[in-house]
Amino acid sequence: MGRIWEGVQGWLPGGLNVAIKRADEHAAMVEVNSELQLAKLQHANVIRLLGWCIHGKERILVYEFMQNGSLDRYLCDRTKGPLLNWSKRFKIITGLTEGIIYLHKHSMFWLVHRDLKPHNVLLDCNMLPKIADFGSARALSSDVAEERTGRVMGTYKAPEYASRGVYSMKTDVFSFGVLVLVIISGRKNTILDKRGDTVGDLVRDAWHMWKDQRLHELDFNLTSSNYRAQS
Repeated sequence: MGRIWEGVQGWLPGGLNVAIKRADEHAAMVEVNSELQLAKLQHANVIRLLGWCIHGKERILVYEFMQNGSLDRYLCDRTKGPLLNWSKRFKIITGLTEGIIYLHKHSMFWLVHRDLKPHNVLLDCNMLPKIADFGSARALSSDVAEERTGRVMGTYKAPEYASRGVYSMKTDVFSFGVLVLVIISGRKNTILDKRGDTVGDLVRDAWHMWKDQRLHELDFNLTSSNYRAQS
């Protein structure tokens, strides 16, 4: 939803710091409604929707403010990356795990996020994660294991979702697996050259290393000494 929303920081009358997102005229109402599902979710690792206003073409959502921004500001960055030592990265992975389990099993509905990636993980003042941006999320009924869509969205897409539009809880599990690899390695999932050709694939590389029992060779290119010292 990043292309159809603009966000600003604001304060409520009581002094509460909030994040405000305003949809432009191209925002589909189905995506706005997906975000409004957040009002029914209560978990420490899921962003809180504090309020909203829908009036004519105006659609404004108000969220709790996350002081440290999105996870992608730190990953793969040689300056900010070292701020995330192994202890912090482990807590981020643990928090995301708990948040996903809540969405899939313990919320009011079985919710598939469909776009888990660093940009959609926000960090609070303690660098703890909250899953955000639910514009692509869809609820599954209790008697349906998977659904199909003609509009495939997301970044770390599972093969069956990318090729056939079939999504389920497994879709999020695949995306989460890629996200974990990115978090622990400090590498982008896909590396492109100047012509736009793929010259690096983190999932493929990790798969080959695992099959060859060489997963320990996964390149911790930002803070390798810090990882070893804290492991």
